[in-house]
Amino acid sequence: MYILNKIIEKCEYHSAKDWKPGETGNRTITIQQKDYTKCGKTELINEVRDLENQKLIQVKWILRYSDIEKIQYSLEQLPQLYQLAEQEAQKNGDTFVPKYRLVQQYQNKIEAEQKQGWQNVWIRSYYDSLLQKLHNIGDGKIPKELEKFELYRDCLRGINALTEAIFKRVFSKRYLGNTKKFEKEVQAHIITIAKNYCNDVTEDMDDTSVLEQLLIKEYGQEMALKGPLKLLIQEPNGTEQEIDTSNFKYGFVLNTQTLQHMTIKNEVVPFQRIVSIENKANFEAMTYSDDTLYVYSHGYYGPYERSFLQKLAEILDANQQMEYFHSGDLDYGGVKIFEYIQNRIFPKLQPLYMDVEIYEKYKDFAEPLEPQTLVKLEKTKIPILQDLIDKLIQEEKGLEQEILLSFIGHL
Repeated sequence: MYILNKIIEKCEYHSAKDWKPGETGNRTITIQQKDYTKCGKTELINEVRDLENQKLIQVKWILRYSDIEKIQYSLEQLPQLYQLAEQEAQKNGDTFVPKYRLVQQYQNKIEAEQKQGWQNVWIRSYYDSLLQKLHNIGDGKIPKELEKFELYRDCLRGINALTEAIFKRVFSKRYLGNTKKFEKEVQAHIITIAKNYCNDVTEDMDDTSVLEQLLIKEYGQEMALKGPLKLLIQEPNGTEQEIDTSNFKYGFVLNTQTLQHMTIKNEVVPFQRIVSIENKANFEAMTYSDDTLYVYSHGYYGPYERSFLQKLAEILDANQQMEYFHSGDLDYGGVKIFEYIQNRIFPKLQPLYMDVEIYEKYKDFAEPLEPQTLVKLEKTKIPILQDLIDKLIQEEKGLEQEILLSFIGHL
């Protein structure tokens, strides 16, 4: 019904409070030619007459039963108008739910979730934000994300329950009942809210890196090391096996399960520095050295890798002086990865081959940066890298780390 819908729309989406229960007062709607055009004059006149006869509206006629100047309705009668809208929707096989009722339903659902013992505090923060949106909704529409509330809820419950990494499709089957449902219907939203509320996730992470921080993996995590380090691996039977990575001069790879069941032997180590390297080709090009531990970062470190490196730094700093370096791409992604490692793993991190001198040396191989990337780069402030950042902005170009392969074979 055209006029009925127009009244409800005006109450719900053109007023901050007319739609709320208990509001009082009279409101008017002026009828214009466009209303006749949209509805059809005969249909509109008939609907107005019917509502008038039910005493749900008052009509100011220009010419009775032919032309309308305006209609008046009372907010006290909005419940009857809602009831009529529900009946009309049922006749057409549809469903109509008043805005106030939807808001209350969603508030109840969210508050029920807030009673959960959230291991991941960022999930609680997300639900707090939803409640705030509903509280301040005014004349706005119900947040679209709430249309899939139950689906997102089940996914967030699953993420909160994770204590170890799980493959994405296994997660989807376990918590959503279908191996592909997460990827098709949920992943984009989860990534968005994780970037907004999870402290371990940054805006610049790609989708795979974000999911890794949530313990959802598309493939197994692997950490590659090159250098002298002694590790203790707990075997399934409970015994420990010592691994000396100095026996693997070309590198040693730790998979997800090993990272979960591994500890670091607490002792003084022969190396004096740790070098994190963003790209695999550059990591492999590094020549083994007893005084350096090289670590392949593949971009942003995942939770198991981050935990391992944090514990390693804690042990090393307690026993001896240690230097920390990172070598990555000379572009926006590279400087943001450096910042992430500095903020979350190695506070004393220094750049390696990430400076203006290196850029100038290899600038002929630099590639143009996208305009949107330049905008983000201009907002990036990392004191220890600021000269390089300013240079990249000035040149409007970036340099990938692989270009340096002929240079970085030694320190």
